[in-house]
Amino acid sequence: MRPDRWPFFYGWVIAGVAFVGSGLGSGVSIWGASVFVLPMTEELGWSRTEFFAAFAVRAVVVGVTAPVVGPWLDTRHGPRLMAIGGAFVLAGSMALLTYTEHLWQFLLLYGVLGGLAELGGGFVILITVLPKWFVAKRGRALGIASMGVGLGALLFPSSVSAVVDAEGWRAAWVWLGAATGTVWLLLALLVRTRPEDVGLWPDGAPRPPSEAPAHGAGERSLTRGEAVRTPAFWLLLAASSLIALGIVGFQTNWLPFLLETGFSAAEASAGIAVYGLVSGLSRPGWGLLAERVPPRYLLAASAAATSVVIVLFLNVGSVARLAVYLAAAGVSMGGYVILQALLTADYFGRAHLGAVESVLRPFMLGTGALSPLLFGLLYDLRGDYGAAFLVAAAAWLAAGAIVLAARPPGRPAP
Repeated sequence: MRPDRWPFFYGWVIAGVAFVGSGLGSGVSIWGASVFVLPMTEELGWSRTEFFAAFAVRAVVVGVTAPVVGPWLDTRHGPRLMAIGGAFVLAGSMALLTYTEHLWQFLLLYGVLGGLAELGGGFVILITVLPKWFVAKRGRALGIASMGVGLGALLFPSSVSAVVDAEGWRAAWVWLGAATGTVWLLLALLVRTRPEDVGLWPDGAPRPPSEAPAHGAGERSLTRGEAVRTPAFWLLLAASSLIALGIVGFQTNWLPFLLETGFSAAEASAGIAVYGLVSGLSRPGWGLLAERVPPRYLLAASAAATSVVIVLFLNVGSVARLAVYLAAAGVSMGGYVILQALLTADYFGRAHLGAVESVLRPFMLGTGALSPLLFGLLYDLRGDYGAAFLVAAAAWLAAGAIVLAARPPGRPAP
């Protein structure tokens, strides 16, 4: 059925694609992958640093290629073709991980090919395509769609752990690749770049919107060149990079940290599921609130709260505390994805969002890649996660202070 003939606004179909796709993305790159840390390092004799080196390679690949393919995300067919190609690469690379015997194979399959698959993944649709379909309702649309990121934490640790326990980690990679690749391929066929391409207008309006963002960031879209000449761009880049440092390594080490603290695999997976559930449910609230309160204030508040939660997490000692701490993390960290995407879209407009995001992503992915590697190194040196988690807390706190200074850019000069 043509997008303009659906019984409801097709933008909500894109929101649904972003919802499921972002869940698959977080499940593969964080929650599902974290289940393999212990079985793979124990069988293959790798250190944590060596295992997480693949995460660094994955992020470097995305970071290097993102500025090149970024403008293509603003074209009519670019996002859909990249999503279809990414589904095939994702499924194939993970299925081949069953044959892993040497570190270079893991670096190639999970790192290089996995990074190429991410270029057309659900998170890209969430932050570069979905905001093009909404202006007035952008906050609630992103809030609903970003619930999918929490879906990854809710479903993947327990389901992947069950397959690993029953069939072994090698078979688990095959099942994970087949399931995620198939679902993403079906969703990719529904992707459309912008409403104007299919005879619609943002928000389902009968006429073009004023394009005025919610908090006075200007009245027209900025090109990539115009965006990088604003102080707001570099402040958002610094804040987002610090948050990436504080979130990726922290979350990928939750499962091994909890197992070594004395929790069973079932208890640890249940705790992470609590985080995923609360994180997902809280995001529509963040989206609606961001339509009324400047998102930079909300992001600064959530960053400060997350810093406190991380410090408390180091002292988790019971299942009850685990549930409370991870529920609190779900609320505080749950707003990041939507608020960062909102700030970028509101500040720099819809037309060149893919190109603008493609400059932000290498820095975010670079620190995100450094994070698991750094945390693994600190663990290998110290034998615990204390110093690593304190680094994460400091990064969140600094990001909150920086984003407060990122005022909306003025209208660019003609």
